[in-house]
Amino acid sequence: MTNNMISYIISGKAVGTFYQVFDTMSSLKTCLLVVTIIAEVLSASDSNVCDKHGILLYEDIGCELIKGEDQCPLKYKCNFNRPKSGCIFKGKNYSPGEDIPSNMTYSACQIGCRCEDFDFIQCAVLDCPEAIGGSLGEKCYSEYEIGKCCSIGEICSNDTTKEKKCLVDGVSYDKGAKFYPTHTCLSCVCHENFTEGNYDEQTCMRQNCAAQIQFTEEINKKCAPAYFNFRSEETLCCPDDFICPDPDLDSIRLVNREADPKSEMQCQYGTQVLKLGEGFNRKVNKYGKDRQLLCQCSMPPLVTCIEF
Repeated sequence: MTNNMISYIISGKAVGTFYQVFDTMSSLKTCLLVVTIIAEVLSASDSNVCDKHGILLYEDIGCELIKGEDQCPLKYKCNFNRPKSGCIFKGKNYSPGEDIPSNMTYSACQIGCRCEDFDFIQCAVLDCPEAIGGSLGEKCYSEYEIGKCCSIGEICSNDTTKEKKCLVDGVSYDKGAKFYPTHTCLSCVCHENFTEGNYDEQTCMRQNCAAQIQFTEEINKKCAPAYFNFRSEETLCCPDDFICPDPDLDSIRLVNREADPKSEMQCQYGTQVLKLGEGFNRKVNKYGKDRQLLCQCSMPPLVTCIEF
């Protein structure tokens, strides 16, 4: 039996390998395998391209994607109905008293999460030693792993020039250090086998917002996710806050004249329904400063607010 290793390449980069067993696998099955693998890689890449539309929140709460004519989603279909009993987290129902698996929350720095009924999830917030002033040894730095909130230890070296470096967006990161590629919602860790520009599963994962823990009421009430400028202006990852309806402050009008007037897409904002391109302005004071927000229906089913 002869095994031939075949590399599959996208955009000039080898992104993986598989083994073909010639006497047990037909050429048709081989082609289907290659197509499937490439489709999965391209799907992950599409998410990064579309992050500027605020799709990460919908992924996070388990909404159904509805594709448009281009590579980005047209809209999402979400279930905002409060369960009669128990909780909903990332699209799955949990019974009162049921624990939520730690691998679904730990990367968001939430542990010991439990459904407490009425769609309320109780968790303990992790305070990582390195974030609250924990001391490191001389010539040492914190070491991280994918999917972990806190560091798993420290790496020390007398000659850091010999250590593996990861060059990302013009910045050099040490092995074990976290980094966040620009124009994406990825959370990554530098490792020995990293190659520049390759953000595979060994290196990165989609950021975990766990929004249904922190913003349960706001999501159920169909409030608008808000993104502030101290995040990347090119991407909308985890929302910084939610803006809820206030009839004394919200003057709904057309705010985006480039929106398709014939579109039947709509956004929910509390009990109100906004057409594509409709929205309002809102001023909030958060994190020690006044922030001017433009809120509009751009990626249904929720209105999206962005600081300008």
